[in-house]
Amino acid sequence: MRIAVDLDGVLAESMIVWCEKVNREFGTTLKMADLDGWSSWTKFGIPKDDFYRILDESWEDWKQIPPTESRIGSKVARIEGFGEVDIVTGRSKRTEGSAISWVEHQKIRYRHFVRVAGWRDKIVLDYDVYVDDAPDLMPLVSRSPLSWGILYDRPWNRSVPVMPKILRAESWKQIPGLLRQIQKAKN
Repeated sequence: MRIAVDLDGVLAESMIVWCEKVNREFGTTLKMADLDGWSSWTKFGIPKDDFYRILDESWEDWKQIPPTESRIGSKVARIEGFGEVDIVTGRSKRTEGSAISWVEHQKIRYRHFVRVAGWRDKIVLDYDVYVDDAPDLMPLVSRSPLSWGILYDRPWNRSVPVMPKILRAESWKQIPGLLRQIQKAKN
């Protein structure tokens, strides 16, 4: 299988650093748990351009960004037996080098680092499985004839309804079992 693994929110906990930067700049007291929707910036009155600017700035000091789970490199390694693992991200061109440095620092093994313009562009890459936290990507994956999705649980995607070929993972520990389930369904 060809497996696309997202970076922000699935491997890297970049929204923690984002919250710290937003709180300093806007005088807010946001925590990651407050980000309960894909476009949370509208709820908090933060312009979309500022949301993405601050997210890019969060990657400037990539060593400050923690992984979503401890020992993330060894957890991702557990899925290598299911196929080719690529990191597929919507990171900006400006932050690509920092993102690659972060992935390598975390000892995450991957075949290709693929940067796309936005989450919508991921579906045209025709991966067999997308491990992602983007709630709006999952309906596209669900309708794709050959693709499956593993929705990595985040505060901003908990309201995503049940849909065909979309499985949920609360932690990386569950992902190998879900890939095994997908493998059986595809055969």
